[in-house]
Amino acid sequence: MGSHFRRALQLAVLLGIIALGAIIRNEAAGDAIVGAGVLGLMALGAIGFGLSEFSTSAAVQNSATPSRDDLQATLRPAGQRLAKELAQIVRVLESYLRANSGFSNSLSRANRDLPLLERPEQVRAVVVSLIEENKTIQARADELSRNMEESVAQIDGLRAELAEANERALRDPVTALRNRHFFEQKLHQALIEARAELRELCLLVCDLDFFKAINDKFGHPVGDKVLTQFSKIMSESVRGEDTVARIGGDEFAIIFPNSKLDDAARIAEQIRRQLQDKKWLLGSSGAALGTVTASFGIAALRAEEWAEGFVKRADDALYRAKSEGRNRVVVESQA
Repeated sequence: MGSHFRRALQLAVLLGIIALGAIIRNEAAGDAIVGAGVLGLMALGAIGFGLSEFSTSAAVQNSATPSRDDLQATLRPAGQRLAKELAQIVRVLESYLRANSGFSNSLSRANRDLPLLERPEQVRAVVVSLIEENKTIQARADELSRNMEESVAQIDGLRAELAEANERALRDPVTALRNRHFFEQKLHQALIEARAELRELCLLVCDLDFFKAINDKFGHPVGDKVLTQFSKIMSESVRGEDTVARIGGDEFAIIFPNSKLDDAARIAEQIRRQLQDKKWLLGSSGAALGTVTASFGIAALRAEEWAEGFVKRADDALYRAKSEGRNRVVVESQA
């Protein structure tokens, strides 16, 4: 679903809610069923706005660059069902409100005319007419109630589908780690929290040494296996509050909230050693891949510093690790 269509849908939802709210206040104030309808519209509107918060996540071989078309293809059916569900509720509400307005007008006329009627058959005709209109109102109310019940089920399913799509949008499909988009959001949040709570914050960036040679010699499936295993080593080495993310082809990052440089460096060294010591075998052939290593750079947050400078200093430490021979951990104080 393109951005222009999504924005148009969101605007339509808002305008629909505002307009219906105004109509209901004037014509059906206090009606529980109509109130439920408006709540349903508001829920649908919230889901519609949720569509704009999702980013994309798809892999092409070893690439961690997300594909917008893939996620749009996932979200488009949900957006279409949302629009259809909204249109259905609006139609039923309009029908109910028209019937209710007509019945109100009929009651006003009956209240005006009944005292002037002299013959019983005239009175009976007015009463029968009111009874028939009341049946119409009840039928509209029943239809609205049924549609709202169906909409609740539709909204629940749509919410689960969008939540799943959002989760996919924030994860790298090859390694199942968080992706760059999530990393940027999380780092910004961690910076704010570190400032507010006067806590330390460390950032590690790393990449695999000579990873392109692995892809070129053994192929991308083997490269994906190396990425996946390296991701597993990192994930199993960090604390629960830390965030591990794949931010590029063979580049990774770890956010260490409330952590000292020495602690972050110790974890990085543990990861480096485990990767270096791992024995790699190629599929059913059992052939040895050889030693795989990685280089690491670590920085600690400084006062009045934001994400760009923070990431650059960690990158600078990584660059030094690579320039000094790779397969090592460099902490910013050494850079």
